Amino acid sequence: MDNTILELYPNSGQIHPLKNLYLHQLAELPARQPFIYSNFIASLDGRIALPGENRATRQVPPAIANARDWRLFQELAVQADLLITTARFFRQAASNEAQAELPVGMSPDFEDLRDWRINHGLKPQPDIGIFSASLDIPVESLNRYSDRQLYVITGEDTDKEQLGRLTSHSNLKVIYSGNGNQVDARSLRTQLGALGYQRVYAIAGPSVLHALADGDALDRLYHTTAHCILGGTEFDTFIRGEELLPALHLPLRAMYLDQSSPPGCGQTLAVYGK
Repeated sequence: MDNTILELYPNSGQIHPLKNLYLHQLAELPARQPFIYSNFIASLDGRIALPGENRATRQVPPAIANARDWRLFQELAVQADLLITTARFFRQAASNEAQAELPVGMSPDFEDLRDWRINHGLKPQPDIGIFSASLDIPVESLNRYSDRQLYVITGEDTDKEQLGRLTSHSNLKVIYSGNGNQVDARSLRTQLGALGYQRVYAIAGPSVLHALADGDALDRLYHTTAHCILGGTEFDTFIRGEELLPALHLPLRAMYLDQSSPPGCGQTLAVYGK
């Protein structure tokens, strides 16, 4: 398999190794801190998840999931101080339906990335922030990540009794952001900055991305498009929520062509943001 990709923009025609491509993207600490970024892979018809076989939850379709995109996903994660995910991930983990562990992955394939963190003075693994209004989070799943600082990010009116049960049985801390049960991403950015976080990687689903976009708290989007059409009537796309008014502007920063994966169709790797 060809381990190179073709740059389409801004310097069309250049050839790059796929490995460490995204490590170069965030090599310099962006001026806006914390810098919040996200990443999705989708089909040409915009599907990021479909119902999984013999599973209750939607999963990244096998037709678009591929090791080359997964490598880039890990490269973005290795640079983060904090990962943002959802309570749903921890529920899926408890029922053995989670597709993977939270990065940085412990596979030998990513040993170089784990070394990169240590060599750059970072903790062995990023901390974890969990968006949740319901607080339906299995404690046993939280304790699998007891080596990291965990936060639940929720609104002021959340269930304090349930919060007490969670925090008394894990190392979970609470970040209140916004009124009601929903998270206000504008105030969240300020709070994360006050906690010292500089790079925040949102690896959650479409509702969290909407909250970040609506709160002007999304600085960059890494978007892989697999060149295939999946169809299906039950699916997730990468953002879900009310219309954004005004629209969030994310100019194209870079685009690459990977002709090797997925086999038979290839994919484009696009970087959008400020």
